[in-house]
Amino acid sequence: MNLMGKMFYTVLNHTLNAAGFCIDNGIKVYPVPKTQTEFYIEVDNNGNITRSPKTYGTKEWSEKVCEIYVHYYKKLSPNVKKS
Repeated sequence: MNLMGKMFYTVLNHTLNAAGFCIDNGIKVYPVPKTQTEFYIEVDNNGNITRSPKTYGTKEWSEKVCEIYVHYYKKLSPNVKKS
């Protein structure tokens, strides 16, 4: 596997760990369509739902969902160094 492949695998693995941690702890992040090409991002933190004021395009929302999962993972996981 080349360097780019290893970097992609590392980022993907970290994101999947973060998403799994969040879901196990009652935090779900998902897109909510505004139109066919615009999406809000909602965070359901154990029943406390927050919707983003900004909308994201069809190529942006999934990256934002991953970013939010990683944010909560870093914030809440006791096994992650706080930066």
